[in-house]
Amino acid sequence: MTGLRNFYDLVHECANWDKNLLLGNGFSIAFSELFRYDSILKESSFNNSSMFYNTSDYEKIIEDLNFKRDIYQQACDDYGTASIFEDWCDELKWDLVNIITDIQSRVKPNKREKHNTFLFLSNFSNIFTLNYDLLLYWVINYAVKLYRQNKYEYYSIVRTDKFYPRDGFDTKYNEDDCIWYQDKWIQNIFYLHGGLHLFCDEQNIYKLKNNSVNNLSIADKTKYWLNKGVSPIVIIEGNSDDKLSKINNCNYLEYCYQKWNQIGGVVFIYGHSLDENDEHIFDAINVNLNIKAVYISIFAPSKNEKDITARAYELFEERINNGSLIVDFYNAQSVSLW
Repeated sequence: MTGLRNFYDLVHECANWDKNLLLGNGFSIAFSELFRYDSILKESSFNNSSMFYNTSDYEKIIEDLNFKRDIYQQACDDYGTASIFEDWCDELKWDLVNIITDIQSRVKPNKREKHNTFLFLSNFSNIFTLNYDLLLYWVINYAVKLYRQNKYEYYSIVRTDKFYPRDGFDTKYNEDDCIWYQDKWIQNIFYLHGGLHLFCDEQNIYKLKNNSVNNLSIADKTKYWLNKGVSPIVIIEGNSDDKLSKINNCNYLEYCYQKWNQIGGVVFIYGHSLDENDEHIFDAINVNLNIKAVYISIFAPSKNEKDITARAYELFEERINNGSLIVDFYNAQSVSLW
């Protein structure tokens, strides 16, 4: 290992700062390899498709299909062929959501795993995630249950008075869902790209919850709506501009992104390789001078430390050079997770 920092040393050094967490797909992969794109593709009907030649990354394929759609539509004035590429994009997105939902119905963190992850999350004032699986939601439910049972002291949890998870949803008067109310509470959990448990209609944003009457899990209820042709709120696009466009068309996602743009203090990034298809996330850091430091996890130093550090210095070059932003790196395996 090179000169990577220890996560908990960095947390201690930032004791007097607001600490914000950004989760990427590495958070989910740390729980199960089933959340890797290559594992997801093995379960897909597109597994042997020539579209995935040389890659298993759904977003890269979607970006390529959208590019071809635009070429045929704008340059060739061929709307028929363009619509074929559009249909393939929709099928890929639907396929990805269905497979991840199916994975969630088969794997779920146990009490110890949820508790370890809760301890990790309790270091932060705000938690932002780019993942739309249910792992974070299950940990949040566990944390709320602990709080309501007054077991914080029993579990010797540090700084829990600063971490009561609030996702902005309130219980409706039935067993089926919760409704999001903007600014009703001080929200500190934000799904920047949506989630499998989030749905909407013309009036409201809904969060699914377990149905104790019918014994339906959240994954079961997501499957129910998928089988009816109703998609959850998820952002599955091939590039940053398209993602931002989708975000701005949903008031919940737009609100979460605005909150991301308004944070201060320091940002810890866990499980993200700083890919350019999420550049809207990092652009927000560049223009927000209230953010003083960014700490980025690296899981496999021998494989990707050089690439991730180079990418970070490229993304934040101006602010690093003018001294307005500290960028450092920590060993992802120094985090007690799952």
